[in-house]
Amino acid sequence: MFARTAWRAPSRAAARAAAAAALVLAAAAAGWSQDAGSAPAAPQTSWDLGGSLFSQPYAVFEGAWPFDNGAAYYGSATTLSVDLRVSGAHARAEGSVEASVLTGAAAALAWAVAGSPYGRSDDLLVPAPSTTTPLPEAVFALRVRTLYLKLDPGWASLTLGRQVVNYGRGALWSPTDIFTELDLTGLSPVRLGTDAVRLTVPLGATAGLDAAAAPTLAPADGRYALRLGGLVGDVDGALMAARDGAARGWVFGADFKADIVVGVYGDAVYEVPDSGAPGGVRAAAGADWSFGDFIVAAEYYYNGVGASADPLFPGMHNAYFSLTWTPTELVQCSALSYVDVTDGTGTLTILTAVSVAQNATLRVFLEGGNSPAGLGLGIGGSASIWALEAGANVEVKF
Repeated sequence: MFARTAWRAPSRAAARAAAAAALVLAAAAAGWSQDAGSAPAAPQTSWDLGGSLFSQPYAVFEGAWPFDNGAAYYGSATTLSVDLRVSGAHARAEGSVEASVLTGAAAALAWAVAGSPYGRSDDLLVPAPSTTTPLPEAVFALRVRTLYLKLDPGWASLTLGRQVVNYGRGALWSPTDIFTELDLTGLSPVRLGTDAVRLTVPLGATAGLDAAAAPTLAPADGRYALRLGGLVGDVDGALMAARDGAARGWVFGADFKADIVVGVYGDAVYEVPDSGAPGGVRAAAGADWSFGDFIVAAEYYYNGVGASADPLFPGMHNAYFSLTWTPTELVQCSALSYVDVTDGTGTLTILTAVSVAQNATLRVFLEGGNSPAGLGLGIGGSASIWALEAGANVEVKF
């Protein structure tokens, strides 16, 4: 199942151009890495092919509390993911493609989102909704998750293509991360790739300068950022200045991460719109702590800009909690909760994962709530609608 955020997706032409360029560059990567510097005595190129097969049937019941006049939905998502990595002495290429067969509620969700402001142009083969097209019983979806080439001669690294440019620190909220989009349909947030160019230059042993650009066919609509980071004592911090052409404004921010008694992290941005309207602050902070067989994590997110900056989480005050218990090497139990403190909506997910065989995991989950953000809750989307979802999934990695 695919979900979207409010960032402007690249056009199909831009996505195809980036994919084609990355493929051409990837084909040349191995040869270039052989020729850089002195010629090696033996081939230095290596490759790795892997992936996973994921299948999840589930059921959703939605209705007004206490589920009066509700309706039940059933659906399933089966996804095949294939990952290829090729590495040389001074270059690396990576591609990850996933294909999904969605039925029932999962197909309806993908079909509806494809025509919404959250739709991504690179979610291929999903039919566009229309008033004359009946709701599909099944949808086949295809996505190129990553496809990039990284050149690393030593003094700098240059990455071109679809990649995850993760500037933020948080598990769920990272205001400084202007590039990455989140997939919230699963049991935990997944960061999606962006068509971008990224240059990283080390400055000494513990600092670095990072420049990234996600241009579009109209350059003024792209996103561009410059980030300076380094280690000061036990604190890993960074400063960032960025231009967000899609939002028509400038973004200035800072982030940090430190391990004291517990791990603490945070980031904040000040957004200055081109319109001349007053700027706004968005900030997030979190901590995680492990003791015995338990890991506790919590995040707080302040959205002082509102829905214009973050339609999925428009509330001013938001919180995220997780508790993970690993009683044995084969079993893991988790509880995850998101709450919009402003209006009291949110979700709670309870999950048990069992390693049933080598590289095979079975997960059973129960999720409920009334969050408009969804976090995987069926095909709802209204704070007045409550949903209860139950299901299981099996993932086999190869």
